[in-house]
Amino acid sequence: MIKQILCVIAMVVGLSGCQTSPLNTQIVGEVLYKQRIALPADSVIQIQLQDVSLQDVKAVVLAEYELSPVTGITPFEFVVPTEAFKTGHRYAISARITVADELWFINTQSYPVNITDPQPLTVVVDKVKR
Repeated sequence: MIKQILCVIAMVVGLSGCQTSPLNTQIVGEVLYKQRIALPADSVIQIQLQDVSLQDVKAVVLAEYELSPVTGITPFEFVVPTEAFKTGHRYAISARITVADELWFINTQSYPVNITDPQPLTVVVDKVKR
């Protein structure tokens, strides 16, 4: 019984260290594609947190995650200093999958991030017609 209580205390103390401080904003989610296919070993997924406030210019990348090979649903987590976000700006997640530097999948809709209350996001990437 005492061992079990000590295990629970150790888990609570350990998990409390995982919380994001007010100095950082944590954005989590997953990227998936709906096609039931296995991607080649040279597939690469690129997930970005972008400032999409300005029109007609390339979005500013605040954080980026890249992984190879792509094996299905890809979880992501960005922990960004809260001071990196500007009041009145809009932020979104962008994702793409390439194979041998050729675009295979990309998100075709916007996935906005609410900086004041970030919720987990599911980003769907659609197959590019080839």
